[in-house]
Amino acid sequence: MPSIDVRVVPNEERPDIQYWLVAYSLGASPPMPDREERIDLLRQRQGVTCVSLFEDGKAVSTAASTAMTQNVRGGLFAAGGVWGVATHPGARRKGYSKQVMRHLLAAAHDQGQVFSTLYPFRESFYQRLGYVAFPMLRMAKFSPAGLLPLISQEIEGQVELYSITEAYDTYRNYLEAMRMSTHGLGLFDYPDKESAIRRNGVWVALAKANGEVEGLMLYSLKGDMPTMFTFNAQRLYYRTSRGRYLLLSWIARHIDQAETVEILVSPTEQPETWWPDLRINVERWFFPPMGRVMDVAGLGGMEAGTGQVVLGIADLLCPWNEGIWQLAVEDGVLTVSHSSLTPDAVVTIQGLTALVYGTHDPADFRFRGWGDPSPAAQVAMRNLFPPMIPHLHEVF
Repeated sequence: MPSIDVRVVPNEERPDIQYWLVAYSLGASPPMPDREERIDLLRQRQGVTCVSLFEDGKAVSTAASTAMTQNVRGGLFAAGGVWGVATHPGARRKGYSKQVMRHLLAAAHDQGQVFSTLYPFRESFYQRLGYVAFPMLRMAKFSPAGLLPLISQEIEGQVELYSITEAYDTYRNYLEAMRMSTHGLGLFDYPDKESAIRRNGVWVALAKANGEVEGLMLYSLKGDMPTMFTFNAQRLYYRTSRGRYLLLSWIARHIDQAETVEILVSPTEQPETWWPDLRINVERWFFPPMGRVMDVAGLGGMEAGTGQVVLGIADLLCPWNEGIWQLAVEDGVLTVSHSSLTPDAVVTIQGLTALVYGTHDPADFRFRGWGDPSPAAQVAMRNLFPPMIPHLHEVF
């Protein structure tokens, strides 16, 4: 039997372990990415906790989490974004990834994180680890010619164009303000400005009126033919209707330059309603993000509905969450405490996560294996946690 050791990896050791395992598992090869460049990028990442499993002294499985702060129902909570989950092909199907994730979540809990998020390679694997899927980002595709009438409209305000190098701080400040009001939005606590600038290489269009930024768009023009580019917008955010139509009008001004527009839109967006005759095609983009409650005791402080419910929680991966908990609302704010009362329902951590993020109705639980709450318990859960649509923002 091989000797197994699972431990948190020091930062100076982390890049060398992650380079081969992550690049081989999550990227096309050969060739492998330039070692010096990739290790330099990995070394620049801050706020990272990395756990690796060693088989006879050799690192064969690893996973990392970067500290972030996430808005969940109006409260800002310490959270983590899990990435770089990888196992050597010769060590797969031995349960190593699950062991690594168990240790990673324990380390994150020790750091005070309340939530954990990730983008899965397979949803069912991470659901077994307590994660629940969010509504996914989508890619909206259409011809810019459909927006031509917007050019003739006089919309108060203007769009200012900058490189990401020039506008990064404005972009980050806008996101931090947006996080205050956007359920599910998480931002890494240690933004790697230089890496983001080097990696993204995008334009930043700022929709401004009366000196205030009312919307922004990150985009690039891709292709080989000057009149047949793809206008690719990785982000389109706005806080006013005017901000949205200023940005759409800016897209229209590329009619003679771009043949196709691609916009990555949040789960709450309805691009088919923006303008008539756009003939928008909305497609799936990547995998839907997932989240999980890391610390039941830390959920207090978010905005909630009305009433209370007593829940028995089962969480095999994070045993500190197991037990009976009373969740109640005081002055519109959730309170959480241990309880000796008979629970109204027993649910898994997946069920509680689905309630908190607002992604699933409690009537779904029995079909998903997350518990079987009575009709009365379901009503109490709905009153406490009305449905919501989380938008994570960070992609990692």
